[in-house]
Amino acid sequence: MKTFIFLLVISFGVQANELASWSRLILSGGSHIMIGFVPPELKRAEILNIFIEGDGEPGIALRLAQETGGDSVYIGRPCQFLKVTRFNSCNRELWTSHRYSQAVVDSMDMAITEIKNRYQANQIRLIGYSGGGAIASIIASKRGDVALLVTVAGNLDHKWWTEFNDSAPLTGSLNPIDYSAELETIPQVHLIGDHDSVVPGSVLMSYLSKFKTREKIKSYLVGGADHTCCWSMAVAEVLPE
Repeated sequence: MKTFIFLLVISFGVQANELASWSRLILSGGSHIMIGFVPPELKRAEILNIFIEGDGEPGIALRLAQETGGDSVYIGRPCQFLKVTRFNSCNRELWTSHRYSQAVVDSMDMAITEIKNRYQANQIRLIGYSGGGAIASIIASKRGDVALLVTVAGNLDHKWWTEFNDSAPLTGSLNPIDYSAELETIPQVHLIGDHDSVVPGSVLMSYLSKFKTREKIKSYLVGGADHTCCWSMAVAEVLPE
């Protein structure tokens, strides 16, 4: 029997001291509520770096955003940092088959617009970690203000990924590979860890195979990085100052 698997290890959850230095935002839009964290000293940004969390327990993308600093903010995925109650949209499907659903993408897109307007940014850079890379890619295909798309251990073809892991298909989810035509005009950088056994390089290769031209796409194999560890320097290298 196939089973659902998550892209994030629970033991890498967020510690209280990691949240203390950044201010919490409630970002609402569409069907879901998102929690964001922003540096209190940030007032305005011409180009805003928006980090998007991976699947499951949050933490790694937030840490990357804080370590990157500068004009960087963070948005968690729906139901991250929230307890499941009858007053919100949290359910099992949101963590499994519908993790990249149309409703999730639309809600995240509205949250991105809200946080962009808050800082009066003209353009944004989307940096998606793991499953957040899927969300970032789909959203980038629909917007006209994305200066750069960066994925870190990104799940860019969830059909290939579930087949590789012999796990249940994400039947209610959109797939980044279906947006290759729209994404061809977006500058992209994709980072894959050479020790990543969760999202292997073959997922990225499947994604890249759908493009007619890769003139705007760069990809790098990051030495020593696995799925959860040691991405900060690589992210800093690919983000313009």
